[in-house]
Amino acid sequence: MDKKSIIVVLLGIISVITGFAAEFTRVKASRVDVDDNGRCWYPSSPALYFGIASAATLSMAKIIINLATDLFCCKARAAQSHISSNRTQPLCLYFVFSITYIIGMGLLITGVRLNERHAEYAVVRNGYYYCYVIRSGVFAGGAVMAAISCIVGVIYYRILNSKGKDAGNEGGIAMAQPQFPVENPDFVNMKRQLS
Repeated sequence: MDKKSIIVVLLGIISVITGFAAEFTRVKASRVDVDDNGRCWYPSSPALYFGIASAATLSMAKIIINLATDLFCCKARAAQSHISSNRTQPLCLYFVFSITYIIGMGLLITGVRLNERHAEYAVVRNGYYYCYVIRSGVFAGGAVMAAISCIVGVIYYRILNSKGKDAGNEGGIAMAQPQFPVENPDFVNMKRQLS
């Protein structure tokens, strides 16, 4: 693996670890207090920092993949010649990479936003106060999507990188002089006959 792939893998691992850490440290219903006025008081939680770290590292991984592949569509025409023969697989991988990134970022940012609530009024149902807390699995879902996004992104990068190397090794026009002089005796004989 080259340096960029290793960096993206490390960023993906950090994103997954911090995403699951945010899941385990999120505000749970048992920790929310309700005062006499019916207001919900949420304790502070490190899930905010873990969620932001997970989203930030996932974004850095996406930026590195996009820059390393020149955003796939923005490469120079000479470099595109090796992709034109089979664009289906890289396009599908880029599509999956982008969709999982968007879903993962959406879950992580939504989890951060909904987990950091402050004094809000509780909902009263059947004489009981209910305070909203984020459901379990939002941060974990974001972490799983971050893992899938980074894995597919590295595969996408490796496929484009290998096609770029293979393009230089394909047969083409030789640009050097021949090693031995080429003689055509038929041409020489024909010239003598015309004279």
